[in-house]
Amino acid sequence: MTTSRRDFIKFVVAGSVVGGCPVDLSLLVAPASSAPQVNGEQFEICHQVRDGHVFAPAAVSRRYDVAIVGGGVSGLAAAYFLQKYNFLLVEKEDHWGGNAYLEEFESQAYGTGSAFDFAGSASDLLARELGLTQLPINNPDSTIVQGVFVEDTWRKGLDHLPFPPAVRSSFKKFRDVLLKIDTEKNRKLLDNESFAKYFAGHAPEVQQWWDCYGPSNWGASAKNTSALVGIEALQDMAGDVADKRVTSPGGLGAITKRLTEVLLPKHRERMHGAATVVAVAPQKNEVHVTYLREGKLKTIAAKAVIMATPKFITSRIVSGIPEAQHAAMRKLRYAPYPVVNLIFDRPVYNRGYDTWAPGKRFTDFIVADWVVRNQPGYKQKHNILTCYTPLREEERARLLTEEASRKLAAAVLRDFQGLLPEFNVAPIEAHIYRRGHPMFMALPGTYTVTIPAARRPMKRIFFANTDSEGPESLTAGGVIAAQRGAEWAENVLADKPVIPTAV
Repeated sequence: MTTSRRDFIKFVVAGSVVGGCPVDLSLLVAPASSAPQVNGEQFEICHQVRDGHVFAPAAVSRRYDVAIVGGGVSGLAAAYFLQKYNFLLVEKEDHWGGNAYLEEFESQAYGTGSAFDFAGSASDLLARELGLTQLPINNPDSTIVQGVFVEDTWRKGLDHLPFPPAVRSSFKKFRDVLLKIDTEKNRKLLDNESFAKYFAGHAPEVQQWWDCYGPSNWGASAKNTSALVGIEALQDMAGDVADKRVTSPGGLGAITKRLTEVLLPKHRERMHGAATVVAVAPQKNEVHVTYLREGKLKTIAAKAVIMATPKFITSRIVSGIPEAQHAAMRKLRYAPYPVVNLIFDRPVYNRGYDTWAPGKRFTDFIVADWVVRNQPGYKQKHNILTCYTPLREEERARLLTEEASRKLAAAVLRDFQGLLPEFNVAPIEAHIYRRGHPMFMALPGTYTVTIPAARRPMKRIFFANTDSEGPESLTAGGVIAAQRGAEWAENVLADKPVIPTAV
C-alpha cells in the first residue's frame, strides 16, 4: 500500500490519557509534604497533582455504607455484590469497565483489552450469573514468522516453524523440560526466579518468541518475568489438558458492559463517572473520600472503602498506609499498553484466534468476532483485528500526545501489512486505545512477596484490583478481589472483627 493511500485512513485516538482533568485551577492549594497525592492515567492537571499539588478540603456532603473507588471489573463487581447496601461507586473515566472495556464499530464489538477468560473461573461464573455464555476458543496460539503461518504453535506447530532443524529441536527440548516441572510443589521458589534462567542452552529464537508472548500477557520480557508465570503459561499451552480459554465477541468487556447494564438502572444516583478521587483519609469511625466531579470538589464519608484501583494510584491518594505496605505498593511496576484495532471492510484474516508475531511493533493480534464467526446465520460485516502493542516502561511518554500515538498506530499497520502478502490492504479505520499503566508486571517475587504485603487491608479500607491477586493480571483476579472486598465490607458493617492475615 502506498504512503499516499495510507494518508486516507482514518486514525482514531482514544483512551484515558486523552482528556486530561477538567479541573478548576483555583481549587489547587500549595503543596504540602504530608498531604495525600494522586497519580493516574489522566493527563495535565492529574500530573500536576502527582507532582505535589493538593486540593483544599471540602466539608462532608453525604454519608454511605461503602465507597468503591474505581469502576473497572473489580469495582463494578464489588458494587454488584454489595447492592443491598448504600454504596457509592466513583470512576475517573466517563465510561465504565476500566481495562475490560468493550467498544463497537457499526454494532460489531471489539476489545480494548482483556481478551480471554478460562471456563469455570470466578469471572466466567459471574458472566453466567449475569446471563452471558462465554464461548470456547479454538486455535488459540498460532504464529506468523518469516512469512510463514504456523498453527497451534506449542502443540502441533513446532515441526512447521521456518527454522533450521536444530532450532526446531531446541523449541521441543524447551517445551519438554518445562512440562516436567512441578509448579505446585515449587511455587514460591519459581516465583522468585527469573524466567530467563530457563532459556540457557536453547536457541535464541525460543526466547524471542517468549519475549513477544510475555509483554502481551503479563507486561514483561523473559528477563523480568517470574519463572512460575512463564512455566505455567507454557504448560497451559503445550500440556495434555484441554485448553479452557473462553471469551465473548470483543472480549471480556462484555462482562463489564453487562454489569453496567444491571447496575445503572437501579443505582444511577450512586454511580459517579468522570469523577477523579484525590484523597482517601481514614477517620476514627469512617473514611473521608474527596473527589472532583463537574469541576467541583466533593467529600463524602463511608464506613468502609474498597480501593479497586491500581496500587500506584492507591499509594498516592490513601493516607495512613503503614510504611512497609506503602513500600510494597510502590514496588509494583506497570506496563504501558496501547491497543490498535484495524477495521477492514473485507475478510483479511480468519485463520486463528490469537496470532503471535515475534519481532514486530505489536506482539499479537486477535480476531474480534472469532467465537461467533462460524455460528449459523452470522455474517462478518467487518474483519476487526485487535493488535496488542505493549511498550517498554521508558516508552510510556509516547502515549501522551496524539501525534506520537498516531505514529505508533501507523507503525503497527506497516508491520501487520508486511507479515503476509494478503495483509497488504488498507483498513477503513485504525483505532488506537492508549493506557499508561493498565497491567502490573509479573516480575520475580511479585506474586508471593510483593502482592501479599501490598494488599493487607486497613481498619476501614480494603485494597482490591487485579494487582491484589496474581500471579498475572486477569479479569478473574479482579472478580476474586471484589468478592473478598465485599465479604470484608459486610464484616466491617456488621462490626465483626476483620483479620488482615486471612485475606
